[in-house]
This record gives sequence, structure tokens and C-alpha cells, in this order.
Amino acid sequence: MSDGPIYTIEGITKVYRTGEVEVHALRGVDLTIDAGEFIVLLGPSGSGKSTLVNILGGLDTVTDGKVFFRDEEITAFGDGELTKYRRDHVGFVFQFYNLVPSLTARENVSLVTEIAHDPMDPGEALEIAGLPADRHNHFPAQLSGGEQQRVAIARAIAKKPEVLLCDEPTGALDSKTGIRVLEALAQVNRELDTTVLVITHNMAVGRMADRVIHFADGSVARIEQNEKREAPASIAW
Repeated sequence: MSDGPIYTIEGITKVYRTGEVEVHALRGVDLTIDAGEFIVLLGPSGSGKSTLVNILGGLDTVTDGKVFFRDEEITAFGDGELTKYRRDHVGFVFQFYNLVPSLTARENVSLVTEIAHDPMDPGEALEIAGLPADRHNHFPAQLSGGEQQRVAIARAIAKKPEVLLCDEPTGALDSKTGIRVLEALAQVNRELDTTVLVITHNMAVGRMADRVIHFADGSVARIEQNEKREAPASIAW
């Protein structure tokens, strides 16, 4: 793990304005995230976790402060540069799978590989994500929720992103299925050396991380370093 920081976050704030109302989503966040880390972000709804991840992924902008991806200041990027940054470096996994219902699992992953510079084979991505080979040609409606989420993970990693950003990836799943999805994320982190950030409300998930970053009221409340990462299957939910 780690050939230095992949993200350097310097004093970022985010204020959303609706008429006269201001919502301070982030309040001066400073963080460094090393390449190859597995990070879990914990905190109540509205504490700033998703806002931070959306900024790191180039889906949202800061009100103030700077974010560097390696040596590039992504907070200074224009729309075109942000699009290229997302395409070349970042994979996203959300709570809802956003699969194309008329395409098979393999075809859903192929959508990404057709526009990536150096993609892996869709079948290989599905295998790493833990979808059995006999399910690769099934349509989303023929797959369970956990299987659909694994297709979403495969789609995200097929372009070989350096970073995988996951917002409540197990939020719609039961505990047994959620553990399998977390195992797939741990495997991606381990085998591809992908930096993984996972937003969750489940404190137990933090035990599988290198570090757990706790958010409260738009700020980093505390950071825990785990001496040893636990396997998802050993975590009591």
C-alpha cells in the first residue's frame, strides 16, 4: 500500500445557498488519503460525508479550500478537465445500482470498457466483483440485489480506476448480502491496489478499514487507525 498521498485536502468548505438560507455542509476539512488505503467514513446524515466524496469524485465543487489528486489541484479544474478526471481516475458505487435494464450484466460493464483507455475484460471485472460466471449474461431483473450491486462494482472497476468511491453501497441490502459486497470491495482494494472510500452508517464496517474517519456537523470529529483490518465475514452486524 501507498506510494504517497493520492488526495490532499486543504481547508475545504461547502456552503449550499437557497434564497436567504445557507447550509454549511463542510466546515474547513483537512485530510490526507494515501494511495491504496481502505477508508470508511462514518457519521450521521447531513454530517458532510457524501459532500466530501462528491467533491473528491469531481461531482461537486468547493466553496473554499483546495483538493489535490496527487499533484493536480482538481478544485481548479474546469468542466472538461473534471469530466476527464472522472473518466480516467475514479469509479463510483452508489446505494442504487443504476444498471441499464435492457442490457445483461456483461453488457452493462462493457459500456464503461468501450470508453476507457486501458480497461480490463468485462468478464474479469465481474469475476473480481464476485458475480458467478453463469450469471454474466443475465439481465438486472434476473439478478438479486447483491448480484446487481456486484455488477455495479464491476462496472466501476473495469476501467481500472485509481480510486473507488462508494456511497452507502450496502444500504439497500440485508446483512448477509452486504457482507458479500464488502468482501468484493476488499478484494478490489487488495488485488488492484485501488484506493477505496466507503460511506456507511454501520459502525461495524469500520473494522475492515485501514482508517475510520468520523464526521460531525461538517467537520472531521476524529480519525481511528486500525492496527489490523478484519475480514467482512468476521464482523458482527
